[in-house]
Amino acid sequence: MNGASMSTSVKQTDGDYARGHEIFQSFVRGDAEAGLMSDVFASEKEMMDALWTSAARNHAPAWTLIADAHVARVQPVGAFYGVDADPSRAWPEAVRHVVDADNPDLECALRAWYQASLLGDREATMHFAKISRHSSVENQRIAKSALESLTDPTPAELYRLGLVHNWLGDMEASAKVHIAAAERGDADAQFELYIYFLQGVGVEADAVKAKVWLERAAAANHPRALFNMGARYASGEEGEPDKQKAAEWYERAAKHGSARAAATLGVMILTREIDGTREQCIAWLDQADEGGYASWQALDYAGVDDPREENRGEEEEDAESEDEEEEGDAES
Repeated sequence: MNGASMSTSVKQTDGDYARGHEIFQSFVRGDAEAGLMSDVFASEKEMMDALWTSAARNHAPAWTLIADAHVARVQPVGAFYGVDADPSRAWPEAVRHVVDADNPDLECALRAWYQASLLGDREATMHFAKISRHSSVENQRIAKSALESLTDPTPAELYRLGLVHNWLGDMEASAKVHIAAAERGDADAQFELYIYFLQGVGVEADAVKAKVWLERAAAANHPRALFNMGARYASGEEGEPDKQKAAEWYERAAKHGSARAAATLGVMILTREIDGTREQCIAWLDQADEGGYASWQALDYAGVDDPREENRGEEEEDAESEDEEEEGDAES
């Protein structure tokens, strides 16, 4: 039986893990906030006791869920805000060197992911590496070693290793690994190489190679690459500035998740750089805000007013008119 099928089998038969997972999902759904749990603290303890019991049997998924429960203190998972670090828990000797003196919750999450990684969970290795960016240099070095130990690494794993090299300040090693990931089709690595060759990070600056990697990332619909292609046409890097061509790239970027591109399209309509209705402009600005990009910054930079403010003013005037009519009806 290979590792993947063994893990699936354990998931199906480990009752402690199943119970812990069930309670975890109820927290994520918001059962605690909705008052559907009679005793939140008791449920939290039952969940963690079940997961630790399962983890003691070297069940990697239990370790990853323990990590999720602790990292939720730093970044909520749904409606779940995590559990506090419990000093009474006995960590395996193999992970006790993973330390974060500034953040005990992060330390617990990193230790749990690292233990799952040692048990062969490659996704846990990726999580450990990703979160190590917010921890110490020592933990980033552990992440580097864990990623380097993976056999036949995937393009995504190589890309993550390239990032860790970057965080550790080894730009040449970072560029080398990113090239390996990019050549195997990783769009994130391809976009990273666009920046590296453009700015001479870990490689000699080369605008031609930078553009090649940008175009390859854009062909894979990488949102930031698509946005930068639009910026090249807008600024004239592809010849005469072509706002319409830029807008086409921005639309593709927005379609694939670039909130900044959505804000840019809204501003371009307001500044009459491209055709568009007021409703279309507002829709783009709303999409930017919903995607996490503060559209007011783009509006402020362009020196234009937010068209949604006009809507709010009209709504307030309508509400005042209705109030006056109601008062008049009452007086008559």
